[in-house]
Amino acid sequence: MNPPPGPGPGPGPIQSPFTPPPVGSYVGQTSVPRSIPASSEAVAALVCGILSWTCFPLGFLALFLGVRARRAARQDPDRVGGEQLALVGMILGGFFGVCWLLFWLIYAAAIVFAIGVGALHK
Repeated sequence: MNPPPGPGPGPGPIQSPFTPPPVGSYVGQTSVPRSIPASSEAVAALVCGILSWTCFPLGFLALFLGVRARRAARQDPDRVGGEQLALVGMILGGFFGVCWLLFWLIYAAAIVFAIGVGALHK
């Protein structure tokens, strides 16, 4: 018996220049680094540093908390993060703390000067 008339056998398998990776390996698969949460002291240092422009002692509190948070982050970097947050809090707290300190020193000097001038004019 003859085969029925019509198109011949189809083309062979499609050839591709792509070679798949070996079984069991995936080239694009990488391990995602685990994010380390920021310590609560680092967050508190940043918040105190931001709010230190409103209240005098918050700047120095931000410095204190920032130093503690950075020390903890350096001693145990696998569990404690937020070293940059602590640094920003320290910078803001230090700047505004020094500004407030200068303000209060000038204010106190002005009061002492006014009292001295008033005592001389009696």
